[in-house]
Formats: sequence, structure tokens, C-alpha cells
Amino acid sequence: MQKLSLVLITSAAFTVFAVAGCSSVPKLTTKDRRLNEIVNDHFEASLKLDPLFATSIGDHRYDNMLTIPISETERVKSAALTDDSLKKIRALGCDTLNEQDTLTCNTFISDLEAVQELEKDDLSYLMPFNQFDSFFSNFAELASGASYVTFDNETDYNNFLSRLAVVPAYIDTMINNMKLGMKKQITTPRILVEKANKQVQDLLPSDFKQSVFYKPLLTLNQKVKGPAAASIRDRYEAMIKDKIYPAYRKLEEFTRKEYKPAARLTHGVLAISGGRKFYRALVRLHTTLNMDPNDIMQLGLNEVARITKQLEEVKTQLGFKGTLKDFFKSIRNDPKLFPFKTSEEVLAAYRKIYDTVWKNVPMHYRLLPKAKFEVREVEKFKAESASEAYQNASPDGSRPGIFWVPIPHPEKYGKKDMESLFLHEAMPGHHFQISIQQELTDLPKYRRFEGNNAYVEGWGLYSESMGKDLGVYTDPYQWIGRLENDMHRAIRLVVDVGMHWKGWTRERAIQYSLDNEPADEAGIVSEIERYLVIPGQALSYKIGEQKILELKALARQKLGSKYDDRDFHDQILKDGALPLGVLDLKIKQWLEAATATKN
Repeated sequence: MQKLSLVLITSAAFTVFAVAGCSSVPKLTTKDRRLNEIVNDHFEASLKLDPLFATSIGDHRYDNMLTIPISETERVKSAALTDDSLKKIRALGCDTLNEQDTLTCNTFISDLEAVQELEKDDLSYLMPFNQFDSFFSNFAELASGASYVTFDNETDYNNFLSRLAVVPAYIDTMINNMKLGMKKQITTPRILVEKANKQVQDLLPSDFKQSVFYKPLLTLNQKVKGPAAASIRDRYEAMIKDKIYPAYRKLEEFTRKEYKPAARLTHGVLAISGGRKFYRALVRLHTTLNMDPNDIMQLGLNEVARITKQLEEVKTQLGFKGTLKDFFKSIRNDPKLFPFKTSEEVLAAYRKIYDTVWKNVPMHYRLLPKAKFEVREVEKFKAESASEAYQNASPDGSRPGIFWVPIPHPEKYGKKDMESLFLHEAMPGHHFQISIQQELTDLPKYRRFEGNNAYVEGWGLYSESMGKDLGVYTDPYQWIGRLENDMHRAIRLVVDVGMHWKGWTRERAIQYSLDNEPADEAGIVSEIERYLVIPGQALSYKIGEQKILELKALARQKLGSKYDDRDFHDQILKDGALPLGVLDLKIKQWLEAATATKN
């Protein structure tokens, strides 16, 4: 396995903390209490700035609020909070704190330094319209009732009516920001504007009662009784007809008539003014490390070469005589790998994988989540551009963790990578890690509910490597699926840096992917366009996985016959999503203590 050279956090406040595993409850000093006060104050303030995030983690104090984070007012507030909290925590310092508070302090500083750098160089607010991660589609999903916003009682409906009332102002802000971006020649690539515009159109059927915005009213009479139900229905229908539809139509018309003609024909952020600084800040945010993009690309090229050798071996085992590209082409269109006729058949296949994995979990994992888990289908309006994804469970247990599966065309849903997808998005991937983190009730809320992509997605990709231990990958085509998904994450390092740092076109990135992985072209195009929308995020998977694998190899070396997967996984999971530098030091100190005891 290619090793990843890490640049550890260099902040003066990054200090060595006590060895993990101490059984006694530490006595809180004045400094420990001050640390927790700073962190808790920051977290509380961040919930007010992002009330949708508060709702998503089960904090319902702000369920009637919707802020506009891309507005200048909210961006100034957010930057001021970051600066103030960072100033306070640096003044306090991370030395002489107990074990967990030192972890909290180092994590907090690392996170805020990355956020501060991005806030300084951010350009995303000027490009708020896209096909993958844009307010108009994300909010529509919430409004449908299929996500974490609930419609269980009168209060829920009234709260969401208050949020709906803010939508026209949010869309006006999007349009104003896009106009400013047009003046600065900082726009979404035109090809993505076209796809996003089509999504807006699809959200506006001529009969508003057929729209996703109306869906909560279909169950209103089951949730609210008497005159209150009639009042809610009247106000809700008026809101959709008089506020939501006009706002979305305004967005559709503007992006079609004015924004699309002005949108850029280039692809990566390298092509726009300030793009290099913007991308560097995103690299730091998503990897938690100060890595050079050129080094990231080289890591990707090395991983592509390694995984290509494994795919060649499987091709030979299956008796295929042609080239690897020929092999890719053959399995892209092999009918036995597309056995489904209905969405329910796809969902049932995933539930069968769950049964197999769960049976083998106890041999490799000791720390398990309490949260329940379900597999659900993505709303049809978003399925064409969505990827398989996990939505965290609510901390109070009212909503399970959900593995969302987009199935726009069941007959085109391939089975070969279903096992690796499940391991990553569901268990032992995101469902284990995120649920366990939320359930660490002794930690500050900041540690329970915040996270970073390198750790979270790194754990998800690492979880794919556990498949044979968990009873899957017995079918050679599922093993190909595992290698394909590993290759996919390696390719991300190459094409993300290629487009945003090296000046690659969208078409070159698509062709590189087609040449090196067996995914179908439509899926590859969707993925490449996703990377154009969220630069740097795709780097987090392989960077985080490499660090966990590196630490696992070190643990095996240091502990020898005493090594146990359950001990290692406990150590990775028991303190939540740590920046990679903090995680590295924590595990090495655990191993130092464990080997000292052993000797």
C-alpha cells in the first residue's frame, strides 16, 4: 500500500496529550472548564447561524428559522464567529489540559484554522446555482418530508411555513450573487447551469398539488385534526402558489435567459480569478492537512497503478483474453450484472447484504451504535443526479440512520459494487461512525456533531476494505466492484487536482476515468460534474483511508500477536471525527502505552 506522507498540524497550540485509555474520570481544572465554555459557546452560536443543521441533529429550538448563509450579512457573522473563537482558544492554549479536553482543543483549532482560511478565500457564494449541491434542490428535498425535517404535528407544519416564507429572499440572494459573479466572471460552468435549470423546471409541475412542496399536505389530516388542519392547508397552499412557485419560476427564468449565456465555458476553479487560493483552502478543509495538490495527484497516480494490477489479476482469473479496457467495456454492458426490474428488488438486495454483514460484525467491532438503520429510495426528482448517500440518525432516536439509494431506472442499476457501497455508506461505514460519535454523550456537542471529510469519508472507504472479513466479496464480480470503487477514489485524486489545479477540461477528466475504471459513462459524467461543483471534497476519501490503513499496519507491527481488530477499531471510533494529524498522534500514543505494558 502506498504510504501517504502527512504534514502534521503546525499550530503552536498543537500539544501532546495524555495517552488514551485512562480509566479514571479526570478532575476539571479552571482551564478545562474555560475550554469547554469557549467550544460550547461557539457551537451554540453556529446553530443559530445554521438552523437547518440544528434540526438535522435533533435540536428543535430553531425549527421555524431559515438563514441565508450566502448573504453578505450571514457571511460576515460567520467569519466573525470563527475569528473570535480562534482568538480565544489560542489565548488559552492546549497545554496542561486533561486527555479529552486536549483532543477537543487540538481538534477545535485545526477545524477553525481551516474554516478561517476558506472564509478568507471563498468564492462559492458567487456560484450558488448547480446541479448537485444547491439550495433550490436541497430545500425541495426537505420540503417533501423525505429528509430530516418532520411533519408530525401542528407545530411542525407551522414551523416549516415560517421557513417557506424565507425562500423568496433566499432565491433573490442567489440571483444577486450570480449577477455579481457575472460581473467578476466567476460563474458556474455553463454545462452545469443547463442541468440545474432543468432540475428547477422539474420541480414546477403545472398542478402545484403534484409538486414535492405539496407532499406534506397529503398526510396532513392524519397528523392534525379539526379546524387547525384546514387553516394549515389554506396557508400552505397559498404559500406554495403565491411565494414558492413564483420564486422558483424567477430563478428558472433568470438562469435560463441571463445566467446561462454568461456562464463560463471553462470547468475547474483554476480558470477563475482567485481560483488557486480558493482550491488550496478547500484542500486543507477537506483533508485537514496542508498538502501540496501536486503530491495529492502523484498519490492518486500511484494508487491507480496499484489497483490496475489487481484488476488485471481478476481479469485473468475470469479467463478474459482481451485488454483491461475491453474487460471494462464487457462488464459495463453485461446483462447479468443488471438483474433488477423494480426499485424494491434493488432495496431488497441491499437488505440481504445487511443481514450478511451484521452476522459477522461482532468478530471485528466491539463498539457498536445504538441508532437504528434503514435503506430507502431517493426521491425521483433528484435521483438522476444523486449518488448513494447516508443520512445520520437523529440523536433522540426518532429518526433512524438512512442509506439513501437513487434508482431512477431499476433495470440500469448495477449489482457489482453494491456490497462495497453498503460497507461504505451504511455499516460499518458511516452508520457506525456517525452514530457512535453522536452517542458519545460525555463529549462536548462540538465533538459529537461536527466532523471532517478526511476522517468521515476515510473511515467509509477503509470500511470497504473490511468486506472479506465481513462475509462479502465472495462473488468475483463483487470483488471487481470493490476494486472499482477503490479505483474510483484514487482517480478522484487525479481528476480533482487535474481540473482545479492543472487546468484539465471536463472531457479530459471523463476520458481518464473511462480509461481506468469500469463504471458506465453516464455515471462517470455525473461524478466528474460533481467534482466541478464541490472542489476538493473528493480528495478526502483516499487521503483519510490511507492514514487509517497506515495506522493499522503500524498497530499490527507494534502489537504482533496481541493485535485485535476490535481494539484498533475502538481506538479509531471512540473519540469521534478527529483531524488526521490529531488522530495520528492519538493512535501512536495508544500504541506506545500498549507496547510498554506488553514489554
